[in-house]
Amino acid sequence: MSDFRIPLSTDDHVVIGNRLRDCRDALMHVMTSAVPGTLTYQEADRSLAALDRLRAELEHDLRATTAYERDPRHLTGKVYYGFVRFVGSGDGPEEHWNDDFAAWVLDGE
Repeated sequence: MSDFRIPLSTDDHVVIGNRLRDCRDALMHVMTSAVPGTLTYQEADRSLAALDRLRAELEHDLRATTAYERDPRHLTGKVYYGFVRFVGSGDGPEEHWNDDFAAWVLDGE
């Protein structure tokens, strides 16, 4: 078996970032609803810490694979952190020639 893996694309990172944001929101809801000190609260707390470590690793990977020049709107730092979601844009694949995030806009723009 080969150790070769296809790296995540920028689009993959955006989809994963949105889903992890949803997961984090759910964990925060559990923590604010559960009684501190209970097993439920403790597991949610540990899960949240693990999720944040994963987000940090994925952001590091994204920054390593997305060239600064290919991110003219400076969206790399918003994929895994912040409160804004990404949604699909009307730009076609031809726009990807200079912007790795061409298929995405920030929700509300």
